[in-house]
Amino acid sequence: MKKLAFSLFLFSIAFCLSAQTNYSGTYGYSFKPEGDPPKTEADKGPTGKLVLLRMDGNKYRFWLDVGLGWPNYHVGETDGTIIIVNDTASFDNTFEDATTPCILKFKIDGNTININSLSSSFNCGFGSGVNADGNYTKLPVQPALNNEWLKKEYYNSPRIIITAAKAEIFQDEGGLHSFVPNKYFNKGDNLINIAETEKTVYTEFIPSPGKLIYGWIKKAAVKIVPVN
Repeated sequence: MKKLAFSLFLFSIAFCLSAQTNYSGTYGYSFKPEGDPPKTEADKGPTGKLVLLRMDGNKYRFWLDVGLGWPNYHVGETDGTIIIVNDTASFDNTFEDATTPCILKFKIDGNTININSLSSSFNCGFGSGVNADGNYTKLPVQPALNNEWLKKEYYNSPRIIITAAKAEIFQDEGGLHSFVPNKYFNKGDNLINIAETEKTVYTEFIPSPGKLIYGWIKKAAVKIVPVN
């Protein structure tokens, strides 16, 4: 009986540790170009970069950039939200004019994330010949995933400035579902306008490396500043 109880205790610890795994970070790959490139392009082959930031629990924001490198330098990029269950996740990245679906399949194995799309570059909305397929390994030197990095990802997006004393952050675009506990931005906060509806705007903010604050704010509490 004691052995059984001890085994159950160890299983409980292992399950908790597994459930708490944080996959946030930058993953990638790079290869030498095929063929006979000029010396100036000798290191500019296919590349891929995947950034994961935990939102809550097993829900993550991701940003994906891939490129063919020399000689045509076609690229593809996308971003979205995935939920990781049993080390796997999927994301529908189907282009609006696609003839067949483009579903990105994520599979985590230690410090490597494999992506398989089983589709063409056109259906995924990528440049000609570009796909997201490959093994993305966690980089040994991790770049800082801070708010300056986030601004560069959305360099072409308008900004919003909080004008209310406190602006509540909501989980939904209708501004009906609060976070528990409640979350707020403060007057004067300068944020990114990533998406908007008639009455709300969606934003993301990284107060410290690896920590992501996200959600919808009512337009009555902000001022929208166009891109210069």
